[in-house]
Amino acid sequence: MKVFISYHRADRRYRIKAENILRNVGVEYYAVPEDVNFNGWSAQEINRFICSELQECDVLLCLIGQETYRRPHVDREIHTALKGDPGVRLGIVGVLLSTRGDSLDRPNNATIPAKLRDNSNYVVWTEYNDLNSNICCLIEEAYIRSRNNRLQTNHSNPCMALRTTLYYDN
Repeated sequence: MKVFISYHRADRRYRIKAENILRNVGVEYYAVPEDVNFNGWSAQEINRFICSELQECDVLLCLIGQETYRRPHVDREIHTALKGDPGVRLGIVGVLLSTRGDSLDRPNNATIPAKLRDNSNYVVWTEYNDLNSNICCLIEEAYIRSRNNRLQTNHSNPCMALRTTLYYDN
C-alpha cells in the first residue's frame, strides 16, 4: 500500500513528521519533494505532475492546517482521490493538525477543505497527536472504505481555480 501526503507548504514540518511515522512502520509514501523546481511551470503542469504521482497511490493522507482549505492544489488532490468507482478511488485520512486550535469533537468546519467536509462519512478522521499510534489502522480503514460499494463520494463541489500565471518560488 502506498500513501500520498497532501499538505500546504506552510505545514511542512508536519509533513516531515508524517513521513517519519510512515517510514517507521514500513509504509511506502510519496510527498512532493521540497527540491522539485516548479519555477516557470504553469499551474496546470504542476497539477498534472502531482496528480500523476497521486494516481500511483492507494490512500491520501491530508494534513489539514489553518489555511489548507484555501489551497487549490490540495483541493485538486482531494478531488482526484475521490474520483472513480470503488477500487479505483483512493482512501482518505483527514488529519487535523494541532496548530488549528480545534478538535474532532468540535471542528471548525469553515476551515476544513470543502471536498473533505462534503465526504465526511467517507474520510477516516484523526487528530495529529493520534497519528503515530494509529497510522496503520487509519490507512487500512481508509483503504477498506475506498473499496466499499455502499460508500458514495460527492463531487458536486467544483475544483478551485488554479493560478493563470507561471509559478515562481523565489
